[in-house]
Amino acid sequence: MDSFNVLTIFILIKILTDFALKENYKRLQSIENKLAEIDSLIDWKPFHIIFESIYFKRRALHRPKANVIVMFKMLVLQQWNGLSDFEIEKQYIDRIYFRKFFCFPEYIPDSAPVWLFRKKAVDNCKEEEIWGQLQSQLNCLGFENKNGTYPRLYFYLFRSWACKIG
Repeated sequence: MDSFNVLTIFILIKILTDFALKENYKRLQSIENKLAEIDSLIDWKPFHIIFESIYFKRRALHRPKANVIVMFKMLVLQQWNGLSDFEIEKQYIDRIYFRKFFCFPEYIPDSAPVWLFRKKAVDNCKEEEIWGQLQSQLNCLGFENKNGTYPRLYFYLFRSWACKIG
């Protein structure tokens, strides 16, 4: 089998897999999906601007291969579901609702890029701005944070010494 045939087969398998996943999700749409509802209500543009400012500071060193919004959504789902860096990748594979929340991207990072992405946000003292923006949007939508423990606690665990706690 030459490389053209192998590549063609690979592409066809990918197309069929993507089609099957999207069809399965359509079947699940009749069931209530709060994650998809919240995803459609959140304005992700402000987060894109925040994260792009981090990576355009220094010629895009260690820029994530995945879209910055996909990376941020990984952090959000980690926090909301109490998942580790290793577990978020596993849950992406296992949960079709997670795949839909990420908009079925071609590339999902493993634990190392997730950790590095979080570290970049902390090292650039952006965690307050990021989580404050998300919480503000959620509050406006009526999803109020009653206990005050998420999502900032997660970033505080990784806070760099260079950032000052206000």
